[in-house]
Amino acid sequence: MGVDFGGAAVGAAFNELFTVVKVVVVQTVGFGRQLKKIKNTLDKIEPIIRDWDKFNNQLDRNPKEMRPIEDLLNKGKELVRKCSSINRFNILKKYTHSNKLKAFNAELMGDKLYIQLLGARNNSEMLWDVKEIGTGVKQLIRSSQENGGALKSGVGAAGNLAVPDAPDFIVGSEVEASLRKLREQLLEEGVSVIVVTAPGGCGKTTLLKKLCHDNDIEGKFNIMFVPVSKKPTLTDIVRKMFQHNSLDVPEIVTEDDAVRCLQQLLIIIGENPVLLVLDDVWTDSQSIFEKFVFKRIKHYKIVVTSRYEFPNVDLVHHLNPLPHGEALELFRRSVAVDGRSFIAPDDELWDKIVNRCKGLPLALTVVAKSLRGKDRSFWETKLLNLSRLGLDSDILDCLRKSLDDLDGNTSIKERFMDLGSFPEDRKIPATALIDMWVELYRQDFNGTLAINDLHELVYRNLADLVNTRRDSNEDEDKCYSSHYATQHDLLRELAIMECNQGGVENRKRLILDLTGNNFPDWWSKQEQPTLGARLVSISKGWNCVFPNGWSKQKQPTLGARLVSISTDGTFSTPWPDLQLPEAEALVLNFETNIQTKSYALPEFIKKTDKLKALIVTNYSFFSIELCNFHVVGPSLRRIRLERLTVSLLSMGKLHLHNLQKISFFMCNIGQASTSNDAKISNAMPNLVELDIDYCNDLVTLPDGICEIKPLKRLSITNCHNVSALPGQLGQLTSLEVIRLNSCTNLLELPNSIGTLQKLVSLNISDCLILSTLPDQIGQLDNLKRINMKDKVICDKEGEVLWETFKYSLNSLNIMACEEEANLDWLRD
Repeated sequence: MGVDFGGAAVGAAFNELFTVVKVVVVQTVGFGRQLKKIKNTLDKIEPIIRDWDKFNNQLDRNPKEMRPIEDLLNKGKELVRKCSSINRFNILKKYTHSNKLKAFNAELMGDKLYIQLLGARNNSEMLWDVKEIGTGVKQLIRSSQENGGALKSGVGAAGNLAVPDAPDFIVGSEVEASLRKLREQLLEEGVSVIVVTAPGGCGKTTLLKKLCHDNDIEGKFNIMFVPVSKKPTLTDIVRKMFQHNSLDVPEIVTEDDAVRCLQQLLIIIGENPVLLVLDDVWTDSQSIFEKFVFKRIKHYKIVVTSRYEFPNVDLVHHLNPLPHGEALELFRRSVAVDGRSFIAPDDELWDKIVNRCKGLPLALTVVAKSLRGKDRSFWETKLLNLSRLGLDSDILDCLRKSLDDLDGNTSIKERFMDLGSFPEDRKIPATALIDMWVELYRQDFNGTLAINDLHELVYRNLADLVNTRRDSNEDEDKCYSSHYATQHDLLRELAIMECNQGGVENRKRLILDLTGNNFPDWWSKQEQPTLGARLVSISKGWNCVFPNGWSKQKQPTLGARLVSISTDGTFSTPWPDLQLPEAEALVLNFETNIQTKSYALPEFIKKTDKLKALIVTNYSFFSIELCNFHVVGPSLRRIRLERLTVSLLSMGKLHLHNLQKISFFMCNIGQASTSNDAKISNAMPNLVELDIDYCNDLVTLPDGICEIKPLKRLSITNCHNVSALPGQLGQLTSLEVIRLNSCTNLLELPNSIGTLQKLVSLNISDCLILSTLPDQIGQLDNLKRINMKDKVICDKEGEVLWETFKYSLNSLNIMACEEEANLDWLRD
């Protein structure tokens, strides 16, 4: 075993211990058996400790976390060294020291090191594959990205099954008791499946988040947190589990393949106990849930949350609504602003409103936040509305009443209803909401108002906002590509119920969730006349035209401005026609099976003359070719594509003269140009923003992009095969923002960058092999910010040069080194 830890604290201690063991085991006869056991243990933990120690600095971990392990290794080193000084005839000392060596080996294999290191390695921050560390950073990143992984955050990873953050506080003795009981059951031998059941809104998912972040549970288990939803796909879930564990995804076609691969996965990662959380399992999904159960695999446990009970599961934990006192405490906390105490109009009014929420945490928090800062008359109106529901009202009715006013600001209710346009249990990209809201509500181009609206929804507990990159500086660039909105299932149901009020022709939003080829009757219904003829004769000519009224398809004209259509993996029928003359935003969500190679945009898009925003998202595991792109019209101003294969160059054939922003996320866009490809600058002459994120087949940006004069924001991020930018980049004289973070293969910036006099922000964080900046960088008079993870490492001479920029570049920290800084150690 050759170990090189580059001098890091724990790695150095491990190196020294291993060296001493190798020497002493040869020189000392009396302790050979114990020393060989220690050597075997060190062989086993070496790849784990190497991974954990090598990347600790990059993950910004506190050195204090490593000190106990470092102390343990140093303690072992001294024990081993003493072996050579003990006379082999001194039986008492040999016996005593052998016991100490035995105890030390047990410590290595126990919770103090081995289990702790395994838990750290499988933490969501550790997405690097241990087996591939020695092959170099480039190969490591490429492998991670090809399998859908992502550095640090796992943002782009389809297999990111890390436990969501737990809430800051939970209220209720019952919740605390439930946590204790579930913790005991999970740590108990023999327990394999636990079901946590309760009505919607009782806090099942919150309870499990808190449990999974419990020190005893988080430190012991490799945890995978899987949102199941109404229409789960076993094959996709198993693929994500492989990705989550940084393993190559095997070919999985059938459910039998998935079950077999899942069993193999559990054996591979079984060195650490596995906890699988299946969140929100519906009764229709019971057969899928049962396929996750392998009782013969030791140290593998499943916890299921569901609104329903499963009679074949022995351990069922019922989570009840909060009693009045605890409901009142949660309500008080939720109605307060920034933790400040709040005095209600009077205790009686307060108690009555809390009683109407039935002890349901979701209802309590939503209703409480709708009352923040309101006077007594508003509280009385709220109580009156809730009282009209009756004693048997369900939580959806209760939540609906909380939307009635919303400060009289109907726009927040509109944004809340818009969230129903995205599938259940999926993170909603903040950038998709920005694109949609900017066009629907005529907001500012950068989406500042849209982000404010999203934060308002979060403030009122109608949505959550997650930033998947903790080191992100996106707020400064007004980008938000790492931010995602999530929504409780009941709130999504409420949003869709509100959208579906009234006749389909008059709805402002049309949200359709199609199963298979089952279209609503009003969409695909054929109107056929009833004929009274007793004799029918039909002659067919070469150019057959059916008479009017025979085969005419009656389509209602819909007034919806926002249209969302979701299809599952069994959808195969060509799109029926649809009349959408008022549609301004179209959201297409789809899943496919492994045999499907392409997805065609519906022809009816041709007739949507007012369409401004198009969002197409493939939720399948594999990228799918996007066809029929010619149907998009010149009215489009924003396009967002996710997990699709579409040639950026081939888009030069389109006529998107009003397009201002186009975004590609996890797409394949870098196919080679053909002689028939038209200039992309002619297709989108007014493009203002180009976003390319996690597009791994992109090697360089097409030169034609540099001819789009209005372009202000260029973002090429997490594209690990991009090695260079076009030399003509300087022609983009309107550029204000360039984001190149995590383009790990980028070698240099073009010299022409010096002509970008409007450039304000340059982000080159995590461009690992970008060793120098062009001299022309000093010509950027308006440059206010260079983001290099807020640190510049240079020699003494370089420090003087950077000092001239220190006062104009925000938060720039200059660190001078005596020796030349380089990144060669990353290639070891």
